[in-house]
Amino acid sequence: MSTSSAGSRTPSRSHASASVGPLAGVSGLSAAAAYAEGGMCDLAIMVVEARYERVHAALMLAVTASALGQTVLLFGMGAGVAAFCEKWDGLEQPEQDAARQKAGVAGVETLRTALTELEEVSLMVCDSGLKAMSVSEQALLPGVAVVGLPTFLDQAGAARLAVF
Repeated sequence: MSTSSAGSRTPSRSHASASVGPLAGVSGLSAAAAYAEGGMCDLAIMVVEARYERVHAALMLAVTASALGQTVLLFGMGAGVAAFCEKWDGLEQPEQDAARQKAGVAGVETLRTALTELEEVSLMVCDSGLKAMSVSEQALLPGVAVVGLPTFLDQAGAARLAVF
């Protein structure tokens, strides 16, 4: 794990290498996307709850915005960190995913896979959220940066903000 001058921590495990500021080592999702255009993004999404419906909506919004060419930053805090864990069984009402898929709508796993492959998307979780929810950094998806609120706010800049 590395610490930058801004106090951000990034997971030491990553797939490909992207060496940009405090997100060095974060990849699969371009960490550089958060720094494009002066460090700003087009859309910042905060996930603060672990309810399936809200997490699914946040992921759908992120994938759609990215598909439209927008730079997206997803940030999990509090119970919302569950959405960024490799095993997403910590979500409330995860059984809703089967019904969503049966209806022909992308499920959580499909959306998360798409997000980790999109260059315009950066994933972050709040370091205090991990502590509060007793989640280890090792439980996170590869490429999720562990940062503090100041880093999220800095990277979000003047982006549109959606809270789920």
